[in-house]
Amino acid sequence: MTTRAHREHDKPVKVEIPITAMLDMSFQMLIFFIMNFNPSDLEGQMDMALPAKTEAVSKEKENPDPKSSDAEEDTKLPADLTVLVRTDRDGPNKGLTSQLVVRDKSGDTTIPNLEKLTAHLNNAKDQLSNKDEIKIEADSQLRWSAVVEVMDACRKAGFTTGFGPPPDLPGQ
Repeated sequence: MTTRAHREHDKPVKVEIPITAMLDMSFQMLIFFIMNFNPSDLEGQMDMALPAKTEAVSKEKENPDPKSSDAEEDTKLPADLTVLVRTDRDGPNKGLTSQLVVRDKSGDTTIPNLEKLTAHLNNAKDQLSNKDEIKIEADSQLRWSAVVEVMDACRKAGFTTGFGPPPDLPGQ
């Protein structure tokens, strides 16, 4: 009974949190992360070749056809090599690279993987008139990460990449 009476008469203890010290620490951490943040480590620049900027004048001024041969000539990239990237359309590998084909003046060459693509491009570079630019034609269902991997392989071989129309779309 004495302990019960003792408990009723004790004043509750008030807990105080040192807010000032925690605020100082949080501001110091914030300043540390702001000063050490380097956005160039997270983002990269991709070199790409685009068609030259020209004024395309249609022979038919009233009904211009963007798919005419005149319009196609104005937008073609000056690349001697084209990398065709194919993908599976269904199943667990949908959107992943299923086939790599290098097209040049002598024909098509199937490449098994990205490392061999870089080696093939290094070997083929000696026989090209345009040693700087390469065109990538990727299937429309291909994931962007797979396109970036092909771009990286081309960049390792010393090429600037440009894009052609997807080969799997009708009318291409």
